[in-house]
Amino acid sequence: MVSRKALTPQDSLTISEFADLFGFPPSAIIAAIERQRGSYNKPFYSIEDLADRWICSRATVYAVLKETEFKVFDLAHRGKKKGPKRIPVAVVQKIEQSRMKTLAA
Repeated sequence: MVSRKALTPQDSLTISEFADLFGFPPSAIIAAIERQRGSYNKPFYSIEDLADRWICSRATVYAVLKETEFKVFDLAHRGKKKGPKRIPVAVVQKIEQSRMKTLAA
């Protein structure tokens, strides 16, 4: 059983300790963790990643993204106009599928 002292960010608890501390069944905690993990597992590609993946220049990647008009996330920090670009995996898959159809035709 975990003592009732204040928890700090450096503390780590096992699932059973967490369940005892907050009164939840361990299966509910595991289910909640899995639901949360699913929402965070959304990878993105950078422009450099796509240049390596497609074996082309960054300018070509920008041209392909511009012609397909898909959403590109700009991760600019406060006060800056531009930041690193991130492209969702679903967008990359759609672009690659459409390119494959074009090559097959």
